[in-house]
Amino acid sequence: KGPLVPFLPQPQTSTSLLLSPPPPSSSSSVDPNSEEVVYKDGVVVAGSLDGLISLLLPSQTHQIEQSYVFAFVLCSRLFIQPHQLLGRVTKIFSSLQKQQPSSSTDSGPANKIVELLSEWAEMFPYDFRDERMMRSLKDVTQHCASLSPELRRLVGQLQAALVKKLSVLDKYEHILAQVNAVSMERLINPKTQVNILSVCDSPQELAQQLTHIELERLNNIGPEEFIQTFVRCPEETEPLYRDMKKTSNIEAYVEWFNRLSYLVATEICVSDKKRNRAKLLEFFLDTAAECRKLNNFNSFMAISAGLFMSPVTRLKRTRSKVSSSKLHTIEAFVDPFSNFSTYRHALVSAFAQASKSREKMCVVPFFSLLVKDLYFLNEGMSNRLPSGHIRFEKCMALARLVSQILAYKETVLPFSRVRGVLNYLMTIPIHTDDELQLASFEIEPPENAGEKKRFQELRMLLGSFGQRIGRSSSVYSPTFPPGSLPFSPIQEET
Repeated sequence: KGPLVPFLPQPQTSTSLLLSPPPPSSSSSVDPNSEEVVYKDGVVVAGSLDGLISLLLPSQTHQIEQSYVFAFVLCSRLFIQPHQLLGRVTKIFSSLQKQQPSSSTDSGPANKIVELLSEWAEMFPYDFRDERMMRSLKDVTQHCASLSPELRRLVGQLQAALVKKLSVLDKYEHILAQVNAVSMERLINPKTQVNILSVCDSPQELAQQLTHIELERLNNIGPEEFIQTFVRCPEETEPLYRDMKKTSNIEAYVEWFNRLSYLVATEICVSDKKRNRAKLLEFFLDTAAECRKLNNFNSFMAISAGLFMSPVTRLKRTRSKVSSSKLHTIEAFVDPFSNFSTYRHALVSAFAQASKSREKMCVVPFFSLLVKDLYFLNEGMSNRLPSGHIRFEKCMALARLVSQILAYKETVLPFSRVRGVLNYLMTIPIHTDDELQLASFEIEPPENAGEKKRFQELRMLLGSFGQRIGRSSSVYSPTFPPGSLPFSPIQEET
């Protein structure tokens, strides 16, 4: 059937790769000065690796836009490691410097490489966690800073901005480690389980706090991680990627989606009173609706996944007590028919609304589907043309899709964090599939032979779920004093 074509709007930032001046012909042509860079209608569409690298540093014959830098540096890791790319760029810079007369005071090449490095550090700061990258950066910037006071000022700004970004990442990873440690400690003592309504009884507030978590997780994903998710092996014979940054932040975000889904199912299934279960089910339906109002589609989908897990959907007595129209609304929105067309149309509408709004609005796409779109886009186009040239059109298509995330992830939300709710959502124990299925059977008995057989198997394996969690003595007691687990914003709030 061919590759999946993502139904997403064009990014807000320009993706035009018009060079100045463009090739004279509107048909495909080769620029001999750029080592076989192929243009079509004035746009770069393919080229050799060296030719595409040479375009990173503007010259008198061409000027390149930031969108080219983003697309190439993003996808270059399919062909070369970042520190090797920086090494080649440095050689080009050295060559340009040598071409300068000894008496010349022109710092043009230095200005160009400082500008490139500033953009690289801004867009892909995680590349500079590699010591080899930092060594090369230090060598180049020290030389440039010695050429003029203005360059020294620009280099200082570059270094300060990079240190700040890497410090934020270190802080985020430290917080995640704290969260995971507390979660494991509470998992050992499942009697800390509690009804979420005792912590937050407002669907609107819960949706707001979920959106804070979504943006904080999303904010710390480096754009290069999206490309590395589907890199199976490098094209080179040597193991280039064994020391590269992993996709840990994407994995953490996917784990958060799964956690939220299981949290919803856990909250419903651990309650042994039908009235409480119905109240919780209604509460999460309302929370999902509030998430949709906030354009927080990832939390919406995670909550929906929890509501439609087997241990919850089989609770017919409970479901009969809630609004059927709310359930049908959720079902229609998450229907995968026609490649999630209902959701995709809603996402396009949200992007359009956000782009027109004077105040920057939040848009959190359904993350797993975004990664799926990237995967199919990658699988549907080869990295190279039959000529051996890199297919730069593919790089632009991947960059366009990744840019959808970058355009909205640093939105400053107009509502504040509620530490108690955040701590609860991030650390309260959740139960496994088997435990939830057992709990579901205990609160609403099996109805057919298959369910009865499964119930007996789970009873033999796990015993009584009610006794396991100690329903009668279930209390929520934080393992650490309030304030010891910070959830500070990734971006500065105003």
